[in-house]
Amino acid sequence: MPAPKTLHSFFAGNDIRYRVYDMGRGIRKLSNEQFERFEAGLIPWPYPLQQQAWIALLGWRNKDRDDHFIWFLKFPLDEQGLLIQATRDDFMAGMLHTLGHNLQASLQGGKLEDGMQQSPYGFKPRESTMAAFHALAAQAMGQPPSRFYAHARDYLDGTPGYEQWAFVGIQGLADVAARLDKDDNSARVLRAIPQLPAPALIALCGLLENVPLPTALAESLQYRLQQETENPQRDINLMAALIRAFAQAPAQGIRQQVVSWALRGEVAKQIEVLAAIAARHWDCLLQKETAQGFVEALAQNTLGQDAFNQLMVDLLFLPGIRVPLLEQLRNPERSASLSDAVSGLFGS
Repeated sequence: MPAPKTLHSFFAGNDIRYRVYDMGRGIRKLSNEQFERFEAGLIPWPYPLQQQAWIALLGWRNKDRDDHFIWFLKFPLDEQGLLIQATRDDFMAGMLHTLGHNLQASLQGGKLEDGMQQSPYGFKPRESTMAAFHALAAQAMGQPPSRFYAHARDYLDGTPGYEQWAFVGIQGLADVAARLDKDDNSARVLRAIPQLPAPALIALCGLLENVPLPTALAESLQYRLQQETENPQRDINLMAALIRAFAQAPAQGIRQQVVSWALRGEVAKQIEVLAAIAARHWDCLLQKETAQGFVEALAQNTLGQDAFNQLMVDLLFLPGIRVPLLEQLRNPERSASLSDAVSGLFGS
C-alpha cells in the first residue's frame, strides 16, 4: 500500500474519524472538507497567526469516542497563506511516520502527546487555551465536564465569595464557558460579571472568547467595559480581555460597536487594546472607517514602530484583510504619523 500523502488520507486509511480546530486566533472548528482542501494546497488557512497555521486535530476510531487523541500541530505558510510544499514534503517524510508510531502507541495505552512535543511541527498551547480546548473537546465527545466544574459554578454563584477567585481551577471555568447552554450557566455568568474582581474576569474572558457569546452576556460585558473605561485607575489588561471576549459573539453589531468605541476612546493607542482588536476582531477592519481608525491609532501606539510593524505584517497575511488595510496605508489623506509608520514598515 502506498504511503499516505496527507493527514486526511492517513486518517481515512486507518479508519479514524477526526475534527479540525484553529488554535491561533481563538478556538474555531473547521470542516474536514476545508482541511482537506488546505492540505491539497487549494485554499489558504483561514486564520493564520505569525504566518503559520496553528491546528488541533481531535481523532477517534470509528464510534469509540472515549478512546480519542489530540494532536497540536503548526505549519508555516507561504505568502498566499497556503501550505508550503517543501515543508509538506518534509512533514510527509518524517512527521507522518511519527504520527503513525504514536497512534499505535496510543492504541496500546501509551502517550501520544510525548511524540508531538518532540516534533518541530508540534506545539503545546498555553494553560488557559489548553483548558478551553479540553472543555470543548469533552463536550464534542459527549464526555462529562472535569471535577472542577461544580466548584467553578459555586464560585460564579458567589458561594465562597468572589474574592476567593485564586482557588478556582481554570479547567472548571473552561467547562462552564463551553456549556453556557446547560445547567443555567449563562444566567450564572451573567449574574457574576458585574461583581467579579479583575483577575477572575480576565480569566473568564479568555475562555468566553472561544465560544458563541449570548447577546445578554455580550451586553453585560460591554457595560463592564464602559465602566472600566470611566475608571481613573482603569486596568488596560482587563479592558483588552473584555474586548477579546466578544471574538465569537453572533451579535455582529455589538462587536462592531465595541471595536469602534475602543478606537475612539482615550485607550485607543494602548498596544494591549490594539493587539486585542488585531487578534480577535480583524474582520471588523473590513469596514473602511474602522480600518482607518485602527491604522491611525496603531501608528501612534505606546510601543512604537516595532509594534506597528509586527501587527501590520500579521494582519496583512490574513485572507481578505490585505486590500482594505493597504488602501488605508496608501490613503493620501493619512496623518503624518501614519505616513512615518508606513515608511518604517516598508523601509522607504
